[in-house]
Amino acid sequence: MSGDGAHIRIKLDTEQPVALDDFVGSFVGIGSQFEKFVARQHPDIKADSEFFVKEVRAGCIEADLVAWVAPVVGALPGMSAVDMIDKAQILTTFVKDVERKISAYFRPKGRDPQASKSDLSDYLKTVKAIASDPAASGNIEAATFEADGRRVRAAFRFKSSEAKAAERRIADHRKELEAKVEADQNRVLLRFVRPSVEASKPGKKGGERAVIESIHKRALPVLYASDLAEQRMHHEKLQLEGNIFRALFDVDVNVEVGSAGRPIAYRLKNVYAVIDNEGEESLDL
Repeated sequence: MSGDGAHIRIKLDTEQPVALDDFVGSFVGIGSQFEKFVARQHPDIKADSEFFVKEVRAGCIEADLVAWVAPVVGALPGMSAVDMIDKAQILTTFVKDVERKISAYFRPKGRDPQASKSDLSDYLKTVKAIASDPAASGNIEAATFEADGRRVRAAFRFKSSEAKAAERRIADHRKELEAKVEADQNRVLLRFVRPSVEASKPGKKGGERAVIESIHKRALPVLYASDLAEQRMHHEKLQLEGNIFRALFDVDVNVEVGSAGRPIAYRLKNVYAVIDNEGEESLDL
């Protein structure tokens, strides 16, 4: 099928006036998600899109997103983008993907587990105009214009109460991600400062202490997030030929923070590499 006429239509039905920022934000959020979707699902395709306001009347705003897609590289001479892909199918799959992700926040404790802070910002923009009006509803459709008229291929409809719930849960999810970013530190260099004096157990503080200078200048107790993490570190220390207290371990850690907001311990999650006392990498997993 030709991709001609394929589009996404966003319809905002409201009783109260819509703030300009919220009105524009609804389209910006969807446009941003579309570009991310194509980049993720179709890396060989370059997508561009533009919104056209179709109709503005009392209680209703409609706008169409028209997308242009083309191969990034390697297209055969004379072959158009439509010959290589089905634009209508891409838009249909995209609307279903948006519905799956945003509607998760309509439910208690609902989450899109893969969402980034940027994604959450897009989701919030998409629902905000509807959330601010108790009588509002939103509709996002993937459709095509065909010989017998306009055909809707996928539709995502939501009402104000759902948008309001999503607005609250998206904000909660953003706080969780921000807290996680602060707590989890990946690929940092850890240096032990004294030997273990007793075997530690997962989640229990043992005798090991270490410094991660990029996080905190002072030595802190080392915990292990799992038996596997502890066994892996023990194995790597046994394999190390140099001085263990001069070696640097490339690791993932979770930083335990005290009530004052300062780091009080490192919970080791993964070990990637060991740099010996001569500065040469002795392990690369």
